[in-house]
Amino acid sequence: MVFATVERLIAFRYLRARREEGFISVIAGFSLIGITLGVGTLIVVMSVMNGFRVEMLRQMSSISGQLGVQGTRGGIDATPQLLADMKKVPGVLSATPTAEGQVMAVAGDKVRGVVLRGMRPDDFRARTPLAAAIDGPAELRDRYRRLCRAEDDQTIDWGSLKDFGQGFSVVIGRRLAELMNLKVGDTLQLVSPVEVATPMGVMPRSVQARVVATFCAGMYDYDANFVYAPLSDVQRLLNYGDMVTGIEVFVADEASVAAARRQLTQVVGPQGWVFDWWQANIGFFAAIQGQTNVMFIVLTMIVLVAAFNIVSSLVMLVRTKTADIAILRTMGATRATIMRVFLLDGLAIGGVGTLLGVILGLAFARNIEAIRQWLQRTFDIVLFDETLYLLAELPSRIEWSEIVVIAGLALAFALLASLYPAARAARLDPVEGLQRE
Repeated sequence: MVFATVERLIAFRYLRARREEGFISVIAGFSLIGITLGVGTLIVVMSVMNGFRVEMLRQMSSISGQLGVQGTRGGIDATPQLLADMKKVPGVLSATPTAEGQVMAVAGDKVRGVVLRGMRPDDFRARTPLAAAIDGPAELRDRYRRLCRAEDDQTIDWGSLKDFGQGFSVVIGRRLAELMNLKVGDTLQLVSPVEVATPMGVMPRSVQARVVATFCAGMYDYDANFVYAPLSDVQRLLNYGDMVTGIEVFVADEASVAAARRQLTQVVGPQGWVFDWWQANIGFFAAIQGQTNVMFIVLTMIVLVAAFNIVSSLVMLVRTKTADIAILRTMGATRATIMRVFLLDGLAIGGVGTLLGVILGLAFARNIEAIRQWLQRTFDIVLFDETLYLLAELPSRIEWSEIVVIAGLALAFALLASLYPAARAARLDPVEGLQRE
């Protein structure tokens, strides 16, 4: 829609209300504020929801791989030949055998169910999210320790991985160490559901494990529930023999996960099932997507309500400008000209509100974690419980395509809200308008 210069001059002149028209300006101001807050809130919420999805995916895939091979009930025989064939698949960076099972961890009077995962020592040392906080480069080490709010705590002994693999040694999450009051060098008893015959009768198999290090992956579920031990020791404790429960596969960023999965299925054959990160966590990510869609619809309705406040301000503006409209019509202004003048008024309110909302939303979305920390310190409240949301920091990811859609919707709502007042002004009869005045 193209607006003539005279139409723009008249429209913006009408927005600068005189003293007797101050109430109209107040209503227009509230309409602008409503659109600003609605657009800003929608941007922040969508950015946080996107951040959740992306960060959870990144964390899960960086710890467990983009693809996995699940063995049958008896497990899978991860022979060197099988692993070598899997690594030959285009895009596959590594294939790591793992043995996993539920066990009971006992330390003093503390008892907790944990996931015991066995990995070869060299594979564990190469897994950045797990080993970085322990023996990683300074930059990575500080980053991962910061996730546990421990970068400045010099009293924490994170241990070392040089002893991992010597005897039944374990690496536990930082949160689990805090929950069970454990530190590096302590002994942790692991009780498996596998039964063993003893002179005292049938007893569950157990072992005394030495804590050699603690890790911080940045996900509460891993940091509080996972215990890592050498693969061979876990196989023996859980009575797996030479079998493993799965193989974790890492794929290059530029490679196609779907294509790699198809080829790995052919390599593995009938002894295992190849799945990707989405299939492994389909319920979780489907719930996040559903919540994202609902939040978008609800907050869009808020923007819609704020935009339609423009109707009341423009209707009152038309009533106060009845004589002006009549004079413009007698001077030769067409109905279309009058309609475009008031449409421009509505679009100006909606446009300025949308612009301010985008600026406000982007500012909050980019600094949401710092704002959360400041609010928690200032008011001593918990705004983001990592035990509930599984992440150590409030994530945010700005999708510019969504910003464009949100801004476009707000402008479209402002245009729709302006149609009725503009049409009413255009239908005004000049004679009737002058008689009213």
